[in-house]
Amino acid sequence: MKRSEFVKINDIKFYSRYKMEETLYRLKKVHKFDLIIRDSSKSEVGYTLNSIGYDLLALHTLVEKNIVSQLGPLLGKGKESDVYSCMDDDENIYALKLYRMGRTSFKNIKKYRDLIGERAHFSWLYVNRLAAKREYEALKNIYALNLNTPKPIGYNRHIVVMEYLRGKELSYYKHIDDPLYIFNKIIDQARIIFQNANMIHGDLGEFNIVVDEVGNILIIDWLQWIPSDHPNAQSILRRDIENVCNYFQKKFNIESNVNEIIETFYQKKKKRFLFF
Repeated sequence: MKRSEFVKINDIKFYSRYKMEETLYRLKKVHKFDLIIRDSSKSEVGYTLNSIGYDLLALHTLVEKNIVSQLGPLLGKGKESDVYSCMDDDENIYALKLYRMGRTSFKNIKKYRDLIGERAHFSWLYVNRLAAKREYEALKNIYALNLNTPKPIGYNRHIVVMEYLRGKELSYYKHIDDPLYIFNKIIDQARIIFQNANMIHGDLGEFNIVVDEVGNILIIDWLQWIPSDHPNAQSILRRDIENVCNYFQKKFNIESNVNEIIETFYQKKKKRFLFF
């Protein structure tokens, strides 16, 4: 599917290394479970994997690796992903994120150009796989900084499994006891990640920040991160900081200076920076 939308039966036979009779039997069985889509409009019949089939392949592998044993309820549904709770054999509760970027408009493909390069043909399933790998690697780099952020547990294909922070997105809070404290924690975490992991979020805002009841914060959705030496790093960093500052100013009347905050990101000595 990296090379074509529908894979011809002869190619499926070749890659599966089954005889033709066995190939046709298995294709018929899997198609009956609605895990693949058949195209008979051309001279040779072809098949493509759908999202449910891809889910099962990834979940099967995660179960085989003893990362997941039970899948729980849906925790959240976004434009690009679904997040479920899950559990391993030791009853550790994790968050399981499935990328669903095929739901978005093809007009947004420029947004994912860093993932797919200049391919003339691409599969959304493959794009989701690249996205999961990119986010998992970002989470590993961030977790190494000891910021009390959830540990990335594993990934396969388009699924990422991580420790579960029992909180909700900042946008859902109508009231916070100490908004200045939360604001400073967000800025501190973004600065530490910038200075030590050389990463800029790229889409930071109230929908990508999770806060729990005791004030732990987690910056999520790192798909669009860029390195700190990116040609557009300064403008993208400024946009991220402006988004946070504007939200806290409008919602909680917290005044801040974007320029002064950005200056602290480029200081070698990492000092805590408070705003009143």
